[in-house]
Amino acid sequence: MQLDRFDKQILEILSHEDINLNELSERINLSVSSVHRRIKHLLENNIISALKREINYQKLGFSLHIILQVSLSKHDSDTFAKFLEELESIPEVINAFLVTGQSADFLVEVVAKDMENYSDFLLKRMGKIEHVVALHSSFVIKEYNVFNCGAMLSRV
Repeated sequence: MQLDRFDKQILEILSHEDINLNELSERINLSVSSVHRRIKHLLENNIISALKREINYQKLGFSLHIILQVSLSKHDSDTFAKFLEELESIPEVINAFLVTGQSADFLVEVVAKDMENYSDFLLKRMGKIEHVVALHSSFVIKEYNVFNCGAMLSRV
């Protein structure tokens, strides 16, 4: 799919801001219906996924944000599928990535209310999932949004 300057502006703005169609339309100087059509087209072509609101987990009482490295004893699609199915039933898990180039097989993004909640999560749930052999936690101190969509889109 070929992106024109309006598509690129839409992607740039949506990558950094939670904005409604009217505001977006004014910012890029296109009608609301044109912006809507373009967003629908970007969705249909899987350039963007469904628009969603960011959840502020801290305001909901989850003060810890953790990146958990998980190593599994088996490396096949069935084991990975069962592991992901287990993760879907754990409310503290907000994201998971199958990775290479690490000692871990998965990076799992987790939120917890406090250290006691995280300890329960780690010992009573993650540690009991079949084929999990190693868990390494990294606590997020601060999150930075450094994604420069505009620079990336200039290469498209």
